[in-house]
Amino acid sequence: MKKDILRFILCATNKRFLNRVFSMSIGSKGLAIILSAGLTVLATGASAEQHVAVAAAGVVSPVKKESKQVKEAEKAVAAREKLKQARLAIAHNDRRELEKLKRELKDYPLLPYIDYWAISKNLSRLPYDEIDEFLNRYDGTAIGDWMRVRVLRELGSRERFRAYLKYYRPDRISRTSLRCYYVDALIRHGDKKQAYALIEELWTVGASQPKECDPAFNRWINDGGLTKELAWKRHYLSVTTGNLDLAAYIARKMDKTDAQRAELMRSVYRSPEQILNFDKFLKKDPEYRDIVHLALRRLAQRDAGKAESAWQRYSASYLYDDDEQDDFLRYLALQFARQDNPEGLKALIKHNDGFFDERAGEWLIRQSLREMDWAQVEFWIDQLPAEEQNHERWQYWKARSINEQLRKGGSENDTRKELAQQLYRKAAGERSYYGFLSSDAIGQDYSFVDKPAPIKPEQVEEVAARGGMQRAKELQAIGEFYHARREWNYATDDMTPQELMSAGRIASSWGWYHKSIQSILAADYLDDLELRFPLAFSDIVAEVSGRMGKKSALDPYLVYAIARQESHFSHDAKSHAGAMGLMQLLPSTASETAHKAGVPYRHSWDLLNPSTNINLGAYYLNSLLSRFDNNRFLAAAAYNAGPGRVSGWLKDTDKKLPFDVWIETIPYRETRKYVQNVLSYSVIYAYRSGTKVSLLRKSEADSKL
Repeated sequence: MKKDILRFILCATNKRFLNRVFSMSIGSKGLAIILSAGLTVLATGASAEQHVAVAAAGVVSPVKKESKQVKEAEKAVAAREKLKQARLAIAHNDRRELEKLKRELKDYPLLPYIDYWAISKNLSRLPYDEIDEFLNRYDGTAIGDWMRVRVLRELGSRERFRAYLKYYRPDRISRTSLRCYYVDALIRHGDKKQAYALIEELWTVGASQPKECDPAFNRWINDGGLTKELAWKRHYLSVTTGNLDLAAYIARKMDKTDAQRAELMRSVYRSPEQILNFDKFLKKDPEYRDIVHLALRRLAQRDAGKAESAWQRYSASYLYDDDEQDDFLRYLALQFARQDNPEGLKALIKHNDGFFDERAGEWLIRQSLREMDWAQVEFWIDQLPAEEQNHERWQYWKARSINEQLRKGGSENDTRKELAQQLYRKAAGERSYYGFLSSDAIGQDYSFVDKPAPIKPEQVEEVAARGGMQRAKELQAIGEFYHARREWNYATDDMTPQELMSAGRIASSWGWYHKSIQSILAADYLDDLELRFPLAFSDIVAEVSGRMGKKSALDPYLVYAIARQESHFSHDAKSHAGAMGLMQLLPSTASETAHKAGVPYRHSWDLLNPSTNINLGAYYLNSLLSRFDNNRFLAAAAYNAGPGRVSGWLKDTDKKLPFDVWIETIPYRETRKYVQNVLSYSVIYAYRSGTKVSLLRKSEADSKL
């Protein structure tokens, strides 16, 4: 029986380690120790050998005195077993057994959660005495605030609004649905004036609000709170966000004249060319100004040139102020860029003295790069604000453009040559993609600037002992990841930078790598590479990359870099698009890949298992390397944007561009940054592993794309 339990818990570990465990003769104490380690493996996804090696050694060792770690492991297993018993007692409404277990668990970090689960089981009965006692005891904690949310949802749905006012905390509650219940409660049993001030904030948005807002809105409207100005404002916001159904609903609450103008606004949203009928729209009514402003932006999305011409006519008539003019010109510049119209953008800048948009300037630089017009690259870099010019990105490209001009000009210019070298040297001091590129350009070693954070052991111990941290650790260990993250966020919310560094060290020791990274970044200490770039799940990464990378460019550093970029090593990460796990795979991609790779995969939640996720992610990445001739940056781009898009981009450039220009001119900003991060992270992970590698392999650096 014991070994069956162990096989279930340690199923994700490697065979060599399982054989080692099952060859032991272990008693119940040994089972408890390894069980504890197994639970940690399941919760964090970390290496079984890392977490169980010490425990296993303690089981077979004849040493009489047990270590502190072994005792703690035994205690943790016993407490978690009682926690399970307590949850069963709650499920069976066995209050006597529950109280007995609570007394035995009086020092257990998750005692508040036992109370929370017990009250939640009977929340529909609204046991006010128990709720009050709980909220008083745990006020301001993660679980206290979550209980308050649960209670407010129950009270609001049942229209118990007098009680609602008692439990609502404006400084703690930000959920829109609960704010709407609060407004309704104030209207019925509180300060109507205060309620109507709050309801105006809820009303003036361009999106539909939750259904919980409807009763409060209806009472407010029936009491005459909806003015012409507020109706028009929400209609305008709704149209600007493309929510025309909501806008039409709002228009039905307007008088005939405003409703007609509102209908015209929705019409020009659909067909903005109407705005070119100047006589129709040059009116003195303020509402027509809103219609013109909206139509000009919509027209700019379709034809920036026409929008610029129309703008000249309307801006003179409506006398837009400086901020409004600058805002529209920036928007227009962006549309010229999106429509691949550099001449129109240049003319816009030329015709508007003092106007220069940084984003548009960057686009012109990249357009000049794509055309390999190095003089224009340098010219547009020089137009950027001084602060931007000092970024290593533009230092690299200005140096590169100077050298290319010197090479093509065929004549030496010592001053220009030295300027290029100076720019390269400045950029090379940075630990970044452009810093590494610059180092390669001048034959200089990479700058890693690896300085461990100044963390004191006594502060680590003090921070780790705090209640919120202990609750986060235990919740993580039992797989309650949502509440574990809430506890961590509450515990670290008001920490000093020094405390955050300690928290990062604590999270790393737990195998909670994404919180380690998050904490050290929040502390604004960027030079501790151990915490920023952890060698997470190293045994899995080494095994997978070693097996798959024998005939390809797949190495552990690339796998680390992808996982670091995708999820910060959060094994239970889920994206809005549905991607899951360490390497953020879509279930559809995982299913297809598993079939090819021969990796067991039945359900999407299998992707939350680190071993499964890394195996599937690495196999998919390896297939992209095979498709793109072992070119790592093309494979990375395909991993982010899809292989079809990358093939299309390669077709557009037709093997005319050097690698750095191709990467810099990737059409998607997100993919461009993604590729640059993956390449630089690969170098950093090699450094962290004690290996020296170049940013680019020779075949990659010599490629034309």
